[in-house]
Amino acid sequence: MRPELTRTTDADAFLDYYWLKEELIQFCRENDLPVSGSKMELSARIEHFLRSRMVEKKLTKKRPRNKKRSNQPLSRSTIITEDHRCSQAVRTFFKQEIGPHFHFSTYIQQYFRVNAGKTYQDAIDAWHEEEKKHQQGSTSKKIIAPRSEYNRFIRALFTDTVNRETEREQAIDTWTNNNDEPYSHST
Repeated sequence: MRPELTRTTDADAFLDYYWLKEELIQFCRENDLPVSGSKMELSARIEHFLRSRMVEKKLTKKRPRNKKRSNQPLSRSTIITEDHRCSQAVRTFFKQEIGPHFHFSTYIQQYFRVNAGKTYQDAIDAWHEEEKKHQQGSTSKKIIAPRSEYNRFIRALFTDTVNRETEREQAIDTWTNNNDEPYSHST
């Protein structure tokens, strides 16, 4: 049975269970922790709090936002900056350059994060290379973020040889009925 998330919850027990982002935010509010950030950031903040009983001043280095955006039109020679945002304008540009099938995959978002100084042309090339791998039936699976428990659970369920014939609806029911129980994080 999943424990209640309180100040006295064991940090390891906290990590063993699935928590909705709303639950994490509520815990942060109740314990005067910052409520901003992704689910992974909130989880890391709560884990730190549960282990140390202290509020960590800055868990991650926050990038200063460039309040004044360039009015320059985007082009293939546009440089990827440290504070790059995958905005609607950027999405529109890449859809025009790549085609309507373009989407901000986890891979391309990560590419933007770690390739400041490169150009949009480099990003376009990287996107095409990743798509080519998928079309060739690459056996490597996409990486699922550690706190995306539902997606990890579904992948593990369909990968398990016993469950290969599981229907999607049946998999969702299994998740719904078992999300209070810890499960393996090995996928």
